[in-house]
Amino acid sequence: MPPKKATNNENKPVKQEVIIEDVDDSSDSDDSDVSDDVSDDEEEEEEACDQVEKVKDTPKEAKEKIKKMTFDEIYAEIDALIKQEQQLDSEIKIIKENLDALEKNRNATKKSKNKLIGLLPKAHIDGCNKARKEKKKRTNSSKSGILNELPVPPILIKFLEIPENSLMRRPTVFSLLNNKFKELKLKHGQETVLDKKTAKLFGLQEGHKIEFEQHQTFLAKLYADAGIKSEKKISTEVVL
Repeated sequence: MPPKKATNNENKPVKQEVIIEDVDDSSDSDDSDVSDDVSDDEEEEEEACDQVEKVKDTPKEAKEKIKKMTFDEIYAEIDALIKQEQQLDSEIKIIKENLDALEKNRNATKKSKNKLIGLLPKAHIDGCNKARKEKKKRTNSSKSGILNELPVPPILIKFLEIPENSLMRRPTVFSLLNNKFKELKLKHGQETVLDKKTAKLFGLQEGHKIEFEQHQTFLAKLYADAGIKSEKKISTEVVL
């Protein structure tokens, strides 16, 4: 039986329908968000790197870069630092020793001070009691010094024309001498000028002047030249 001829329908290609579905826009937005986040992270990382580079390039504000050194240079610097450290340790030791000595001396001084302060009250009371017991009542049993009656120098006995072996107080003799100078007109105000006869009697030059403040000295010298000394005779009575 002869074969059947192919029909036109068999030879024609089969038509396939392509269905295009709507893609949800949300997926695209998510992808864009992810990309944006990645870009932001990259920018922040770049900024951080820039900051680090800036700090590295700033010599004063950042840590100094360690310079490259040879073995010998490093060893020499370490040796110098060791010696400096030893010197500082030695100085610190001396300072500590001196400080300990000063503190010891201060403590001893403070102890002595406090001890003396503790003795003050009793010493004050003892001193007052001793002064009270040793208080003396002084009375003159005889006139003394210039108030004592003494022999009159021979040169004055002659000049004043008074009895020999006279005993007089020096103020009395001074008054008689002053009156005699007035009588002889040797007084010129407060000053006395000796004439030739009077000056010769006292062993002085004519015209010798005796100032007002020198009269007591002049009289004292006459007593001293005559070997007459005033003696103080004081008796004391101890009152307990």
